[in-house]
Amino acid sequence: MSYEPMDGFGVRQGESPLGFIAEEKELWRKAETSAEREQVLRLRNARRLREHKEREARQWRQTQAGQLLKQLGEAFEAYRAYVAQDPEAEGKALEFDEANQKLFNKMKSTMERAHAAARCRYLKANGGTCRAPRVRGEKYCHMHLMMEEARPEKIKLPNLADANGIHAAIAKGAQAVVDGKLDQKQAAILGYYLQLAVTNVGRVKFEEERMVEG
Repeated sequence: MSYEPMDGFGVRQGESPLGFIAEEKELWRKAETSAEREQVLRLRNARRLREHKEREARQWRQTQAGQLLKQLGEAFEAYRAYVAQDPEAEGKALEFDEANQKLFNKMKSTMERAHAAARCRYLKANGGTCRAPRVRGEKYCHMHLMMEEARPEKIKLPNLADANGIHAAIAKGAQAVVDGKLDQKQAAILGYYLQLAVTNVGRVKFEEERMVEG
């Protein structure tokens, strides 16, 4: 059996030789097509990239640059709060320390534009949404956009209200099975509902609801 190459991060503690955690390893075991295995690899790579970024963030905060940037942020917030309480301080700063006051004004303007930017709509497990700026023209930020692209593909079925729609749905479902977008369990469930649709298509009439005046 040939295995796909690793994604460049190397195997870490708690992972299988292919870099899978327990959940991914189970999905890999159940995968029956190359498309399904590719899907598991994309999920693994997205998870490992996220963990890699989190480790880098923790390491960065311990560096001299990270500490200096933290001090800058704290000083910025302290000065902004002071100016808000004493507006005359800004005028004095422009007179006696113009360069640093202009630097502060530029930072403030940049932050205000960043806060006004559209936010990622990814729904987190706690019910909240991601607050990172989203990619232009997309619903999610770079990280969550990549994670969404790694999710299993979905197929959209036509309306099953008539024989033509059912026939098209059968053809689309069959192609999805061939392409590896549906596993055997999903295909069986879809087949069951399509069979119900075939049985009921001549019996059920869809009529517009009528308002009953009281």
